[in-house]
Amino acid sequence: MTGDSVDPVDKLREIRNLLQKPDAPSRIDLRDYLAPGSGPWKAFVSARRIPGRNVKQATMVRWLDEVIGKLDGAVLDLEGSARIEQAPLPPPERAASLEPASPAAKVEPPSSQHSPLPNQAGTPLRQLTAAGIERAQEFLAKLRENPNRDHEPLHELLHDQRYSRPFSETVLVEPRVFLKRREAGEYLSQVLAPVHRRIVDHPGVWSWLGMYYFTGTAPEKLSPNNMTFLFETEANSAHATRLQQQRYRHYLWGSWRLYEQHAHHADFLLDQAISSWDDITERVSGSRRVFNSVGLVPLILRLYTAGPQKKRGHVGRPGGLRHLLRVLPQLELTYDVYGMEPEALLEILPEAFRAWDRADATGPQNRP
Repeated sequence: MTGDSVDPVDKLREIRNLLQKPDAPSRIDLRDYLAPGSGPWKAFVSARRIPGRNVKQATMVRWLDEVIGKLDGAVLDLEGSARIEQAPLPPPERAASLEPASPAAKVEPPSSQHSPLPNQAGTPLRQLTAAGIERAQEFLAKLRENPNRDHEPLHELLHDQRYSRPFSETVLVEPRVFLKRREAGEYLSQVLAPVHRRIVDHPGVWSWLGMYYFTGTAPEKLSPNNMTFLFETEANSAHATRLQQQRYRHYLWGSWRLYEQHAHHADFLLDQAISSWDDITERVSGSRRVFNSVGLVPLILRLYTAGPQKKRGHVGRPGGLRHLLRVLPQLELTYDVYGMEPEALLEILPEAFRAWDRADATGPQNRP
């Protein structure tokens, strides 16, 4: 410890003011501004549950506003006192000051994330109405019964006022074919940036997008399990709660959400076909706590994948993915497992898990 005390609220306010400047980066990693483990870092994590990594500048400013609002004027006692002693800063190349690390020292997101799409003609973003979602359900049901039918959604479904209505005249989308999750996530991350907050869980918008990009992206034969095209409303289903929980299977929303949250360290998931679905994708995307965690997603991919393939026996063997998900609730009694970095998580896991870290694609027990 340095012996110097710092007010977490003041430090967070200072960072927020810095990020509001015109020259602030478009993507923020909180580690560039705060030392992990310091008082302000713990205050942020305590209030937000997760620290910020690869977060849009506007989103980070909003998060900081929320955290400052929660902490300002409250008695904060994360270390046994109202004033928190700051942990030593990491080496200068990481966070020696409030200024971000030099571009050469950082791993940047794909360059297309940092600049808007060129001005081009497109279709203004729309949203399906309840009648539109019902009509889309009928279209999908008939297509599953007869895969040889025309895969082109009815024009009236996408553009007729009975079935859809305008959502944003300024956000324009263009026809594309998405073969990989990365393609969809990267494109939608750029296009939808101006309305990000409004469309996070918007049934009408994502249902319309699911139909707009259906042709050429959906597989020839539809499976009821792998891909979701609509966000169905309570009026349309007796299983609304279950359907809401399975929204992560929406082929566009899931790709967009994965890219927004994990673009830097989820290559295995992003580079899969957009219509594919496997056990790792299910377990990562199906749990909000796992998906939003700092270190679990990169750790899962580190332990159980080797390049573009999964390690053999990665689910059921000792130290495998199923074992990991059983161990987490036990560790959570002592550790903040959803706020820990991959290396820190690996240190507290039993040896059976570290064996997977050393294993190649054949699995740990086949290594000498």
